[in-house]
Amino acid sequence: MRNVSRREFLGSSLVAGCLTAGPSRIEASPLGIPLGFQSYGIRDRIGNDFAGSLKAAKEIGYEAVELCSFKGYAKAGFGPLADMKTADIRKVLQDAGMKAPSCHFNFSEFDDQTIDQSIEWATGVGLKFMTLSMARRATTMDQWKQNFDLMNKYGEKVHKAGLIFGYHTHSDEWLKIDGVMVFDEMLRQVDKKHCVYQLDLGGTFANGLDAGKYMAAHPGRFFSLHLKDAKKQPEPAGESKAGAGRGAASSPAVLPVGQGDIDWKETFAGAKKGGITTYFVEMEVRPPTDPMEAMRQSAQYLRNLKT
Repeated sequence: MRNVSRREFLGSSLVAGCLTAGPSRIEASPLGIPLGFQSYGIRDRIGNDFAGSLKAAKEIGYEAVELCSFKGYAKAGFGPLADMKTADIRKVLQDAGMKAPSCHFNFSEFDDQTIDQSIEWATGVGLKFMTLSMARRATTMDQWKQNFDLMNKYGEKVHKAGLIFGYHTHSDEWLKIDGVMVFDEMLRQVDKKHCVYQLDLGGTFANGLDAGKYMAAHPGRFFSLHLKDAKKQPEPAGESKAGAGRGAASSPAVLPVGQGDIDWKETFAGAKKGGITTYFVEMEVRPPTDPMEAMRQSAQYLRNLKT
């Protein structure tokens, strides 16, 4: 089956992993933060065997998982878990020795008709962060400002419920419209008291942005990273980096952490200055690469990385 990207799913199977036993804890994980993984990369496996998938991830060194809303992502592979009670979810997490500080929700789950149910579910699972996985499609700054207004609204509601509203970046946020980078404007217009950000390093890398320097320049605005690696791609003629035009670079193929061209020492140095508190390996790798094996290789690299 063709690997469906997050963008493709939100706009509209993975093989079982060949596991190599590893330590139950990554003692030398960067920044001293327990290493986590994003569940979307192994969504079909989790949908079919939630408990077994968490235990397998634990065996190769992961201590935290970032969930995707089971109902919101039912058509993406989490459907078998859509009606699972929150108490049962917490029990599975506890039995696996796995923390779940964050979860991705799609835009519709923050609408007026659904946000109370989403908050109730998040509270029941024991989340700290409710993360909007993607903004509504916007091609003008006025359209982006509509997104910013909604983010302010959602963030205030989530904040009042005792949780933290987060926003996950992709690639469009690094584009420039009339000379202004969308994410710079987002930082200005979305109330920092009610919203923090999760940087997807695939999007920053594809657009030529130095994620480490950007985090360091905006301390306190970021809470999380999505870890993945990639090789540099030839820059198309007539286009510049850092989202200088509407044709920003498409994200290159995802590689296990440490097997691409991202400077991880510099990235983590900036993450430390920026205040990152969680990070999640996300292996949306392409067949025939096995995502669980890619997760294992990523964990091994991070375990040995000296920062």
